[in-house]
Amino acid sequence: MAVPKRLLIIDNGSYECRVGWHDTKEPELRFRNVLTKPRKDRKKDNQLPDASAPAATAEDLKASAEIQIGNDITNIEAVRAHLKSPFERNVITNWNHQEQIFDYIFSKMGFDGEESIAHPIVLTEALANPNSCRRQMSELLFECYGVPVLSYGIDALYSWQHHQQKHKLVADALIISFGYTTTHVIPVLANKMQLEHVRRLNVGGFHINNYLFRLMQMKYPVHLTAISSRIEKLVHEHCHIALDYKEELLKWAQLDYYEANIMKIQLPYNQVTATNALLTAEQKQEKRRELALRLLDIKNRREREKLQEDEEYLQVLRKLRQLYEQEKLQKFERALQQQQIGNLEELDKLMGTLTSRIKRVKERAVGQPRPSKQQDKLDKMPKPPEGMPQAQWLSELRDKREELLQRKQARQQQRQEQAKRHTHAAQERMRIISTLARSEKRRKANGGDEEDDGFGMNDNDWDVYKRINRYNDDSDSDAENEQMLEYEKILQHYDAGFDDANNAAMQALIAAENYQLHFGVEAIRVPEILFQPSMIGCTEAGLAELIAFVLKLFTAEQQQRLVDHVYLTGSCAQFRGLKERLAKELLELRPFQSSFAIYETNDPTLSAWLGACLQANSKNFSGSLTTRKLYQEYGGEYFREHSASNLYYPTPKD
Repeated sequence: MAVPKRLLIIDNGSYECRVGWHDTKEPELRFRNVLTKPRKDRKKDNQLPDASAPAATAEDLKASAEIQIGNDITNIEAVRAHLKSPFERNVITNWNHQEQIFDYIFSKMGFDGEESIAHPIVLTEALANPNSCRRQMSELLFECYGVPVLSYGIDALYSWQHHQQKHKLVADALIISFGYTTTHVIPVLANKMQLEHVRRLNVGGFHINNYLFRLMQMKYPVHLTAISSRIEKLVHEHCHIALDYKEELLKWAQLDYYEANIMKIQLPYNQVTATNALLTAEQKQEKRRELALRLLDIKNRREREKLQEDEEYLQVLRKLRQLYEQEKLQKFERALQQQQIGNLEELDKLMGTLTSRIKRVKERAVGQPRPSKQQDKLDKMPKPPEGMPQAQWLSELRDKREELLQRKQARQQQRQEQAKRHTHAAQERMRIISTLARSEKRRKANGGDEEDDGFGMNDNDWDVYKRINRYNDDSDSDAENEQMLEYEKILQHYDAGFDDANNAAMQALIAAENYQLHFGVEAIRVPEILFQPSMIGCTEAGLAELIAFVLKLFTAEQQQRLVDHVYLTGSCAQFRGLKERLAKELLELRPFQSSFAIYETNDPTLSAWLGACLQANSKNFSGSLTTRKLYQEYGGEYFREHSASNLYYPTPKD
């Protein structure tokens, strides 16, 4: 049978998988390389099978255990914690998951119902992929899916070949490949990868997303669900790499810069409606009383239902006791086993417990109702002094509350003024401190040691601290805060319009602000881990140090050939400012007045798939195919090398 000419290109990335035919301009299928199994209905799982119900069909069983993959995951945010991936870092380790993903791919590409996949496949793999992983992949594709031929390649080198279409005369490059879990620095000389000089940094897009989630989690612990659903969007759209990280941090430390550049993300929330605004104090109290009665009615109904169940169960136990008294021991033993009761002593103990519980519930029902907690709160509420009208008393409380608010606002104003150096309050405070430091300092003429100046022996000496504290009273008294709460509690109880007049607008504003995410310095702090992995506890060198280490492995002439074409690929290559930051780092690394150039692809996430399509359309592509015959002869780890593949090293035999 002739091998079909149409090839299937699979860029099997650890974050996203891209699948399409080699003669198309873009992949037909793109999806997150994850899968999940939806949670079953617990009630259905706990129900006993009904003998009268029809048996479940094979389609029903398959649908109940259906695995959701990629784009078929209906609500990825709801199952984010249960997502599974076949990858461990950038190497496949879970082959059951990988087989399920292949089933999904071939189903979406129109191979449903076919016994085998009669098309050649071009598949990407990790750089320096272990032979054991390649062996299992070849076995899966050749044996399970019946693939006729197979070709393996590295995504970064496929991307480089696609980039060479615009730079055909370039054969040397320093490729920086940003992956989801790793970052590689790959030197290429004369179109050949220098595998022995490739270096890896175990930081990638996953660590960036996870670091931002941890930062936002510490800032907003009550909004975890809203944060997790926005992490990737914040990273992709709003994060950028700073040209000078320390200088940017100093800018963010300034209040004016912070307020001008902070991004506020408003989360959805249900605004509290002022339905009680038109109610008087008596009407509000009546509504509370009605609510308490409804809750009490629900409680009594549940107690009656429980009482009925206990009485029925007690009747069953009494019948069991009668079997024992009638000396029908065999029936008695079987009945005990059915009721999961050990022996006669346990039966009597259970009957006594039920009897006392039923008696207690009945006595409570006929007894006097206990005073409610709501009534206790009303009884403890302060009342106007004798001989003083309620209106006058409430007016005095409003004045006292307003006085406390003015004090708090005055202290707030003082704090703001002290933050500025040229205000009268700050200058007066510094004058007192400097005067105190200079006053009555005496030193010995010969030794120069300080003597005790006697400060503090006179009570008037301590007045200087009172004068300083007059300009530094920046804390609210606990007694004042408690008094403020007490005033507001009384006013809310007696004055129906207090909530609306004083707190309604403020509460709405506070509620909106409580549902806001402030995204500021995180925009530069998160992607900085590519250059400073120590920020997340990683002991490896940063990207700039890694590039310097790789360049030192070559001669000066080879170094120049490499830096003349630094090529960026991968998802993280889309960060704004990355090219400028690398230019700054290379300028510091390279000799004085030496040249270098940095290039980036138009679509870093798709360039590897497009490069694999170019490889499939090349004239010498047939020489890079691993056939089923070669697989059977040399084993699953064998593959044919080509310009974009790993180097084949057979596994040593014992």
